[in-house]
Amino acid sequence: MKRSLALAVLALATCAGLAACGSNKESPAEAKQHLCTSLNGFAASVVALQGAGLSSSEDQLKSALDNVQSAWDKVVADAKDVKTANTDHIKSTYDDLKQAVQNRPTDKPITEVVAGLQPKLTAFADAWKQFARSVDCKTS
Repeated sequence: MKRSLALAVLALATCAGLAACGSNKESPAEAKQHLCTSLNGFAASVVALQGAGLSSSEDQLKSALDNVQSAWDKVVADAKDVKTANTDHIKSTYDDLKQAVQNRPTDKPITEVVAGLQPKLTAFADAWKQFARSVDCKTS
């Protein structure tokens, strides 16, 4: 009986000790901070794309688009860890912007192309700010 009780206490202590070690899952505050960081990186990549369009080669533009996509993938992954994050609206405006950039006319001057993208960029910027506010990220 004493031996069974000692084993039960040892098993309980071991379980409690393992629980105290914690898991690899980040806290809600850490998850939110990671989302805010990736959201800022995503916005920076879109700004870089916007600036790249004026004097860039097709390869540079493709590289900038790849950077935007990678940054977006990070936002989506980090948003899954934040319960209050709803990416529907920002995803929609991002998809619209991405499609407009990919389908841009190549036979027009770049200034016209950029001017044509401006409504999509504005809509994206507004959605980004709204999303950042919804998850309590500081925006500039």
